[in-house]
Amino acid sequence: MPTAIWMIVVALVGAAVGFIVGRAGGLSSGRTQGRAETEDRLRSAARSVARGGLPEGAEPGSAEAELHEALRQGWTPRDEERQRALREALGRVGAFLEEGVRAHLAGADPDADAAELRERIGRALGSLEDLDFFLVEPGTSGETSDLSALVQQVTREFAHDQSVSVRVSLDERRVRADVNARAFMDALYLVLHNAGRFGGGNTVDVTVAGEDGRATVRVRDRGQGFSEDALKRAFDPFYSTADDGLGLGLPHARKAVEGMGGRIDVRNVPGNGGEVEISFPTK
Repeated sequence: MPTAIWMIVVALVGAAVGFIVGRAGGLSSGRTQGRAETEDRLRSAARSVARGGLPEGAEPGSAEAELHEALRQGWTPRDEERQRALREALGRVGAFLEEGVRAHLAGADPDADAAELRERIGRALGSLEDLDFFLVEPGTSGETSDLSALVQQVTREFAHDQSVSVRVSLDERRVRADVNARAFMDALYLVLHNAGRFGGGNTVDVTVAGEDGRATVRVRDRGQGFSEDALKRAFDPFYSTADDGLGLGLPHARKAVEGMGGRIDVRNVPGNGGEVEISFPTK
């Protein structure tokens, strides 16, 4: 269960403790022991929740039992969601390693020459490097940069690597923002890769503009657009509508962009196609 949920639940339980203690303060000293027992039970419940479990042992029909049941009803769906997300993550990593590493090495001919073996090993290592990329924290310290120049550099690299045409439209004025150049270019490359893949290899449109006090980069593909589920979960780690996708590209891009004080959003556009917008305050 996510730490934030634990903190919220523990805070609610703590509030309940405070309420009971406050009420009990005005009662006779003969009820001090009962108050202490109630506090102990609630603290025990808080410890259970903090460990990721559910409290047990409340008196049927009591307010404490109602609290336990409320926790149970809200907790179980989230626990099932966590387990489902874990299975999905392991499945995607396993499929990636199978295709990107094992297939290259296991398919080697024992009698192959050294050049072929080096090529296969190189591909396998390249896949592991791709996976390692997502484990490295993106840089956040930045300086005022010309986004138009950075966009042009990244789009050239992407078009060359992926053999996908990119059409770039630049603002007449220089569009500048405080970014970490390497982190920004990595994030944009990931967005371009997503657009190229789900755009069916068709031309990807990139627009750079300075508007309303923000430096904006929009990447639009020519595919079917985001499904309703994808619009909701596009930034969820390990979520992908592609069977062989890791589902880490857009989440990593979002982490990089937001780490530099920017925003990233996804939407569908008229005439089909999906669009990802990255923006920062202008300089």
